[in-house]
Amino acid sequence: MKVKVGVEGISIDSAHYTLSSYADSQIHGHTYIINVEVEGEVNEKSGFVIDFNLLKKIIKEIVQDWDHKLIIPKSDLDKSKLEGPFRVEYKVIDAPFPTAEYIGIEIAKDIYLRLNKKYRVIVKIYEGKDSYAVIEYP
Repeated sequence: MKVKVGVEGISIDSAHYTLSSYADSQIHGHTYIINVEVEGEVNEKSGFVIDFNLLKKIIKEIVQDWDHKLIIPKSDLDKSKLEGPFRVEYKVIDAPFPTAEYIGIEIAKDIYLRLNKKYRVIVKIYEGKDSYAVIEYP
């Protein structure tokens, strides 16, 4: 029997841009709220699908790499330059757009790989309070 367990409310603050016809097609930031579920079998020796402490540790390590960064596709990196009296850190993604959908896919993939491909990973990523994407990986 498959069981889902999860961790909710992990937050990061990041900037990105979208290439849409709306006013937000410039660089702007969000507080992203990330909820993660993993699906797998209950281990009869431990009683867990996965230990919550281990899952939280892995998620926090992964999302730390996204926090307070400008998220940019690898294909745009050589075309982008941001300067000023401040530190600029990029999170470069191997995706065509830095949207919530692709951010969620990258995070889900990273969690899946860190969990040694043993579990199905579901990431729900909120871009602000009322807009979200749900990713099921793989």
